[in-house]
Amino acid sequence: MTSKIVYRIKVTLDDSKPPIWRRLLVADTTTLGQLHNILQIAMGWENYHLHMFIVGEQVYGDPEDDETGDIGIKSEKRFRLNQFVSREGFKFRYEYDFGDSWDHTLLVEKILPAEKGMHYPVCITGKRACPPEDVGGVWGYKDFLQAIADPKHEEHKDYLDWIGGKFDPEEFDLEEVNEGLHSSKSQEKDQPEDPPLSETEEQSFEKLIDWVKSLSKKQLNQFDSLAIQRNMLTFLTYLVENRTVGTQSTGNLPLKAVNAICKRFVNPPVLEETIGDHTYRVRSEDDVYPLFYIHTLAHSGGLVSGGPARTWQVSEAGQKFLERPGVIDLFFLLTTWWQVVDWTINFPYTGFRNGLPSGFNTKTLTCLLELPVGKMFSFETFADNLIEQSGLTWPIENQVSARTILHSAIERMVIDPLVSFAAMETKFGTKMIGGEEFRELTAIRLTPVGKGMLELLK
Repeated sequence: MTSKIVYRIKVTLDDSKPPIWRRLLVADTTTLGQLHNILQIAMGWENYHLHMFIVGEQVYGDPEDDETGDIGIKSEKRFRLNQFVSREGFKFRYEYDFGDSWDHTLLVEKILPAEKGMHYPVCITGKRACPPEDVGGVWGYKDFLQAIADPKHEEHKDYLDWIGGKFDPEEFDLEEVNEGLHSSKSQEKDQPEDPPLSETEEQSFEKLIDWVKSLSKKQLNQFDSLAIQRNMLTFLTYLVENRTVGTQSTGNLPLKAVNAICKRFVNPPVLEETIGDHTYRVRSEDDVYPLFYIHTLAHSGGLVSGGPARTWQVSEAGQKFLERPGVIDLFFLLTTWWQVVDWTINFPYTGFRNGLPSGFNTKTLTCLLELPVGKMFSFETFADNLIEQSGLTWPIENQVSARTILHSAIERMVIDPLVSFAAMETKFGTKMIGGEEFRELTAIRLTPVGKGMLELLK
């Protein structure tokens, strides 16, 4: 598949000192399966061991490696990068060799138009040699380097014999890497469409169908009337009916499309406001959160494809979304939000520039499922419990202010999305700050439908 968009990705081997890294240009249509092969070649691994990708809370790899089904691995051959990457600064992880645990952080530094005549993937720079296979992870590699550098070390000769006589930790051959990347190994045509469902996926689907059958007609009708459902249908329908080319620099929808789509939303956002003598107008899709939220879910869920100077199109998955019952579609969107989307888009401040704590989504789900169903519960108590259980922090000295900020982050990253999915209801009060009255979330209620959907996410 020819791509017009490439991602500049910096791959860093975690905890390596000095850092071992590569900078790659990779087509946005690259599957995670193809990316695995690319990383093996670019880093210098030999593909002897198992591996997995971690995007948000979801694990991708070879489902056959998940013998018990406990991990819930999704097939890496079925998912392309453009289903996850919605912005520059997006991060995800790659682990190779579960014994040595070589963890890599992948940072999408730039989203760029593909250059005519260029063949991707390509490595544009990098630093330092890949550690030897089976050396014992980052800490074993440190011991290995100390031993080969010291002729008096008791393991000096053994390590040199094991490695073949010499090893230069600073060596990096860019030309050799690119020769490997351009070979057929990194160009495998592992397409994401139409592979059979794994046993775990089949079981999950059966549970979803059983849950849907348990719902009343009133509950089923509720899903079709939700704003998020109707707005997504509006968004997809517009792209089906109108040729919409992403902006040159960011790939955002043009303002003509922003205006047209927002006018059809259930609660049309304000795109122009006059204060005094000045009129403020929206200048970018990024300034219109309801549309940005819908577009992010659609892109991350593979319902649409597009980008800078490319036509935004509804995919085959998007066409199916337009045809399916609302309840199935809504659960698909919730799963996309929970497992794929970076929640910090709802709280894009520097305090979370390194991302949320590992396992935050899982711990959030645990805390939510402990709530009483259908009864109001103190939001402050819930938020404090989640902060404690997840290790969520905010980098300022004043811990009272930090706790207030974290409460706001949880409201926007956890509660607001769940409200949009009809999984949560809220109650607000008021508080005085500096002599002014402000709206404050005081209580939350997990709905019976929400309990059912969250149970399916486990």
